[in-house]
Amino acid sequence: MTKSTSPSYVRDQMLPPQDPPISQVGAIKWVRENLFNGILNSLLTILSILAVVWAIMEVGPWLMNSVWNAGSLTECREILQGVSGACWGVIKDRWHQLLFGFYPSELYWRPILAMILMLVALAPILFPSVPRKALIFSGLYPFIAFFLLWGGSIWLPIMVLLGFVIGYVVVSAASGFGTLIATLAAVILPVLWWLFLAFPLAASLADMVPIGIEPVRS
Repeated sequence: MTKSTSPSYVRDQMLPPQDPPISQVGAIKWVRENLFNGILNSLLTILSILAVVWAIMEVGPWLMNSVWNAGSLTECREILQGVSGACWGVIKDRWHQLLFGFYPSELYWRPILAMILMLVALAPILFPSVPRKALIFSGLYPFIAFFLLWGGSIWLPIMVLLGFVIGYVVVSAASGFGTLIATLAAVILPVLWWLFLAFPLAASLADMVPIGIEPVRS
């Protein structure tokens, strides 16, 4: 039996740690793992880059050649002289028409109020901290918005709303007869109300108690 006599070497100084490869850290690593991780991802990334470059090349000159001082589309085209460009002057001059369409200018307060009330109606839906009772207004808002935007007699949206009230009352009263019967009754009775009673009653009430605002045709 032989005994090994080879000398042993022990390092008495520690080597400083080396930096990781560039491809394994920072932005390069993120790009490799998220944008070029496989053939499909690489292909989609390249196509996306080409799409962005194409959009910049197409939209860039259109924005750079913008016209701000034209009073009409014809004047804007004369200024551009066949060059592609954005006619912001037309938007600046007719912003109210783009925003309100052909709605009567003296009644702009109605769509503005409808928009503000829409934000109020969305609040309890989007933010849990808003009291749940505010959902009552959210349910009433479509009828309020209809009345504000189209005007006319207030009795029409009220009669339509009563159809939903009838459905709720029916489904509550008929729940003891089974889910199917309660559901059918809650659907059929409101439909019958809207088809045969809501509009005649609204017209009669409008004649007897004419409450409403100026109607606006669509």
